[in-house]
Amino acid sequence: MNVHSAAGTGRSTPAAEVLARHPAVAEVVIVDEPGTPGGHARIVPDRETARTLSRSVVLEAADRLGGLAWHEPADTIRVAGLNRGETDFLYREIFVEGAYFRHGITLPRAPVVLDVGANIGMFSLRAGLAAPGARVIAVEPVAELAAAVRLNAELHGLDVTVLQTALGRKQGETSFTFYPHNSVMSGRYADAAQDAEVLRGYLLTGDDAGAESAGEDPGGDGRSRSLDRLVGDRLAARPRRVPVTTLGNVIRDHGLTRVDLLKIDVEKAESEVLAGLDEETWERVEQVVVEVHDIEGRLQEVLGTLRDRGFDVTHDQDPRLALTPCHNVYARRPRAGVGAPPAPVFDGVPTLRRLEGELRELLARALPSAPPPGRWTAVPHLGPAPGAPAPATPASPAPAAVAPERVAVLARAWTDLFGADALRSGADFFELGGDSLTAVRLLARVEDELGPDALTPDLIFTDGTFAGLAAALGSGRPAGEVPRP
Repeated sequence: MNVHSAAGTGRSTPAAEVLARHPAVAEVVIVDEPGTPGGHARIVPDRETARTLSRSVVLEAADRLGGLAWHEPADTIRVAGLNRGETDFLYREIFVEGAYFRHGITLPRAPVVLDVGANIGMFSLRAGLAAPGARVIAVEPVAELAAAVRLNAELHGLDVTVLQTALGRKQGETSFTFYPHNSVMSGRYADAAQDAEVLRGYLLTGDDAGAESAGEDPGGDGRSRSLDRLVGDRLAARPRRVPVTTLGNVIRDHGLTRVDLLKIDVEKAESEVLAGLDEETWERVEQVVVEVHDIEGRLQEVLGTLRDRGFDVTHDQDPRLALTPCHNVYARRPRAGVGAPPAPVFDGVPTLRRLEGELRELLARALPSAPPPGRWTAVPHLGPAPGAPAPATPASPAPAAVAPERVAVLARAWTDLFGADALRSGADFFELGGDSLTAVRLLARVEDELGPDALTPDLIFTDGTFAGLAAALGSGRPAGEVPRP
């Protein structure tokens, strides 16, 4: 392991020497940085003991992220996604709650999985990490999301083939609505009014909805307006034209003699997707999990289709979706048997978040009087070759140059929501337990005092630190200073 001083001369510092003891650290440097107590720790992850983190920084250095960003919805996994809030939602639904592995749905060894409506590939990861030798075909028509599936599969070393297409009754082309701030609701049959109703219903039955789950106004006119703003922001649409093929063609074209699990989440196009299977390809499908939007009797239609094809069928509804038409249908061939869902294996840890925590503990034990670095970054290498210019380092968000009276409004709202201990520049909205309804409350508090449009709702989901939100409110504050209410 190599240790560098803040000046980069090779003379080690005590703190850097301690950090270098961690087996996941290949090289480390702590550099002085204005407004960052303890300095900035730049870490080269070890390629063997921190494989995923090491791969991710190499991919980022090769400019593979594009408009995506790395997110760590848990200490065990790092993924590329469009925004923090949606990535956390997908991880919780698929990994924590096991939405697609209920009612006996399971995977054999080396399964063949079709992930239709893959989004960023979270279900593809869940299947690939849980079943050694899994072959996954991920179908996703949105270019930005298909790119995320490819990147996440490469990051985790999984066998995932990505098809950038929609599925339907026949081949062709179709219009498609992409919601970049709420991509899970994108689809062929997007309808602004219907989708706003569904999203509002979900937000009103979220984890922290309380009495609002009964459909009451979330706290008066101010919060209702903020909820409407958040819904409108989440559903800002980008229309597209995308190719269409059939599910039967996908199965035949890729030589799939069996499909152990067909997962479908296509926002109102589920009947169209299932209609693309003919008699011969239906027989190759062993298990189906499909999200159904129960509009005009569609739930009973899908249940009937699956029963007619010889599946044992059941369905349920997430309590948080009680105000929406969304249901999950689970279907198994009797020959498929019933089993417990296989557990995912995370063998590429630690993530940067987990590594930072372990390094802080290591430093606190070895040098209890030394302040820990205030910023932690994983990089592919520490510096340029001799004589080359130093690589640019992305600036950390800081509440620099913001009007103190405006930031004080944010500070009061932040403290009321999360407590006084959470009032720190680097405190993160989602890590503190924030969700969509909490975002509504924060927006309402800020807008009540500073007026409409004081904060862009999307900022909470893309840079949800206190510093990032404070920096968006105005100008005129010294860097690094956090106002107290």
